[in-house]
Amino acid sequence: MANSARPKRQWLANALLAVMAPVVFFGVLELILAAGGVEPALDHEDPFVGFAGKVPLFVPEHSADGDDWLVTANGKLELFNLQRFPTRKAPHTFRIFCLGGSTTYGRPYADGTSFAGWLRTILPAIDPARRWEVINAGGISYASYRVARLMEEIAHYEPDLLIVYSGQNEFLEERTYSSIRDLPGPVRELSAILARTRSWTVMASAMKRLGLSADEGGEEERFLLPEAVAATLDRSAGLDLYRRDDELREQILRHYRASLQRMAAIARSAGSALIFVTPASNLRSSSPFKSEHTQGVPPEQLARSEQLLEIGRRQNRTGAWAEALSTLDEALALDPRFAALHYQRGLALFALERFAEAKQAFVRARDEDVCPLRFLSEMGLVLEEVSASTGTRLVDFVDLLERDLERRRGHSILGKEDFLDHVHPTIGGHRRLALALTEAMRQDGLLPATAKLSDQAHAAVTRQVEELIDPRKHAEALASLAWTLDWAGKQDESRRLALEALESGVETPRILLIAGKHSALQGDVDTARDLYRRAVRADPLSPTPHYQMGLLSIEHGELEAAAAHFFLATVLWPDDAKAHERLGQVMAERGRYGLAVASLEEAKRRDPGRRSTEAMIERVRRYAGAALDFVEAPEITFDRYPSGVISMAVQSRKDSAGRAVFHGIYTEWAEDGSLLRFADAVNGEMRGSDVNWESSGRLASSNGRQD
Repeated sequence: MANSARPKRQWLANALLAVMAPVVFFGVLELILAAGGVEPALDHEDPFVGFAGKVPLFVPEHSADGDDWLVTANGKLELFNLQRFPTRKAPHTFRIFCLGGSTTYGRPYADGTSFAGWLRTILPAIDPARRWEVINAGGISYASYRVARLMEEIAHYEPDLLIVYSGQNEFLEERTYSSIRDLPGPVRELSAILARTRSWTVMASAMKRLGLSADEGGEEERFLLPEAVAATLDRSAGLDLYRRDDELREQILRHYRASLQRMAAIARSAGSALIFVTPASNLRSSSPFKSEHTQGVPPEQLARSEQLLEIGRRQNRTGAWAEALSTLDEALALDPRFAALHYQRGLALFALERFAEAKQAFVRARDEDVCPLRFLSEMGLVLEEVSASTGTRLVDFVDLLERDLERRRGHSILGKEDFLDHVHPTIGGHRRLALALTEAMRQDGLLPATAKLSDQAHAAVTRQVEELIDPRKHAEALASLAWTLDWAGKQDESRRLALEALESGVETPRILLIAGKHSALQGDVDTARDLYRRAVRADPLSPTPHYQMGLLSIEHGELEAAAAHFFLATVLWPDDAKAHERLGQVMAERGRYGLAVASLEEAKRRDPGRRSTEAMIERVRRYAGAALDFVEAPEITFDRYPSGVISMAVQSRKDSAGRAVFHGIYTEWAEDGSLLRFADAVNGEMRGSDVNWESSGRLASSNGRQD
């Protein structure tokens, strides 16, 4: 027996040696390469995409007093706050960089009231012994892989602490993952592990030099992204570009994980501390951006589901919440992945104070959103795993807000109390995050154990930050956010912000216009007309208020006023295809078919891809038939007041002798932009409608159809 056991032990020893030899070899090789300064590829290279070009965020600036500074590059100011800090860090200075997307930036406001701005004010109050530099490097629409790329640059600026709030923008840009998608799962996972080793980096580099790498061109070339962000929602198609794609979702989640790992590696290489923040989002007061039906469901079931959804919405609006819940449950049984159904169900459950179930419904609505612009549940798991595996401090902003809300309201479903829209916290929310970050710094030894704000210091800090608030800019920011939400079809959220901006007492054209639009949608025509007129007076040279006045007028049959305002909009902004199209539409309704086609052809010329214009031209030509008069783009003549405001604008054409004669629309305007007169000109003679208004907007006289 002893003799038979000896070969077995020898076999085990040989097998163990066979396994351990390459492990020891590569372990020693890793140590040698580390001593030689070789870094893993993942530390400095995105394994999913590359970047075309390298434009730094901060550029050198030499001041008149001889000091050297780094300042935000002019070309980056559209997406980043203006920041400025010394090139060389002074002794006893603690330098913090805050990175991420628009929340880090401070949207819809700016740096001063962001969590970076609060930190800049709080830290000297609790630890005045050191010099504190807090640089806001948050970029609007920046996804985590761009944040990681930016961190590579920032690693050279002597950071002591990097704070990352990232994860809301991962689905905002179109990317290609074809080469990664085509790899078998086990190979893909092994590649991700190997990319963290120095041996793989050296081998991959050698293969590239020898021309053996798949990255050297062809279909497998890694996709290069431009430095400039091309957000999907910024394109004309907007939400239409989003479709449910579970495979793409998984690829983006893997990319998010890789980006977080890169950030941790970059922070280590820079000798900097790192804090990840769990991004928070509005569950209760923010509906999904886009819902898409469950695949494979028969059309008749989908039709029934849509019918039930509308019934459920009406029941929620009227307070019939138990009935709404029953209706929506029936719909979800037919179409379980339609995000709007989950959201409406959450509203019903919340109203019934079934908070735990309501929270589940709201989370499901967020996670099923086909345009996922909020931090998803799976992303939270990824962030926790990477934080744990890399030893990175994680500040859970979601838990912080939820516990605070539970104390105040008896539930933990985040909503409009803490958010201005779907993801951007209130100024108070930024303050709470900054305080949580200082507590994390204290626990990690980055602040003295005694570094805490007294009540008196807290009040002083709050006053200091509030003094930075410009009421006009903040009201404008709310209105801008309201316009964005209106564009995305989120009317309830847009209306809330529009009214908040209007109630601030600040009046700008943007505020008045969005408030007027919502008044019109609510059927309050008098208020809408008043707000639009005030917007015109606030900026008589802007085409937008005139365009909105035109929309309101045509909707209520005031064709002469509509034609006048659309006409002036085309004069003030001749490149706007929409204004030309609307002018053509209203002129067709007034029976001036030749002028209508001329305006529509101009709209087509300005925007050749506008399908609605082509269809409208065909309809007008078919309807007018033999009544279609001479079609020629009219010449535009106008006079101005000394202030530059247009006083008269008229369309004209050449007669048989080549002389210019009035033919088309004749309009007169007050210096505050108010419409005074509209008349029809036909071959030099005033015919048809002739309408006059007082400067107050009240009708003075009319021989046309104007009411």
